[in-house]
Amino acid sequence: MKPTEVLARERTRDGEELTLTRHDGAYYLNLAGTALMSSRAHGSERALATFGCATLPKERPRVLVGGLGFGYTLRATLDVCPRDARIVVAEISGLVITANEGEIGALAERPLKDRRVTVVHDDVRNTLGREPFDAILLDVDNGPRAFTMVSNERLYSQAGLELIKRSLASRGTLAVWAEAPDPGFERRFERAGFETRVEQVRATESGRGPRHTIYLGRRPKV
Repeated sequence: MKPTEVLARERTRDGEELTLTRHDGAYYLNLAGTALMSSRAHGSERALATFGCATLPKERPRVLVGGLGFGYTLRATLDVCPRDARIVVAEISGLVITANEGEIGALAERPLKDRRVTVVHDDVRNTLGREPFDAILLDVDNGPRAFTMVSNERLYSQAGLELIKRSLASRGTLAVWAEAPDPGFERRFERAGFETRVEQVRATESGRGPRHTIYLGRRPKV
């Protein structure tokens, strides 16, 4: 059996251990021993960007990506954005940022080196309300049900969704990655006044693996 290598460790703000590991050529991000993501399955992360950026303006779009992960959502965002786009990535984990600047950056063709990208080492919630974005893509936690940090519940609460809506430009889009459907979140999403739809996508780009959920909402014209 091939060994698992621990490449980096850190403590989350809730005191849990976050680790980056490598096994049999694949990378894993784990919280308290439970795998959060794998470099082997990233189809739904790319789909988050594909759906979320589908209606961006053709000139100078502004996109906020909440959660860097292994860089796949950011790479897909860059692939569909014009050269004059501005993309802000908010990532709370220093471990994740450092890893993307180093070894695992090659997985998604080193998206942090793109001049359109600005990285903010902070909770994505703290970046909201400062400027309007044409799209906000959230891959924070395992979706609306907080797993990695209890404070993530605020982001997906009714008040959090209202803050996100105010942080979107007119007809801007919010896209939320979720491991599984969450009826409670769907109700809050609609109550916040978004024009909503739900997409089911496979975890891998080959069309195999478990299904994940992408929640999409557009802010009405203001």
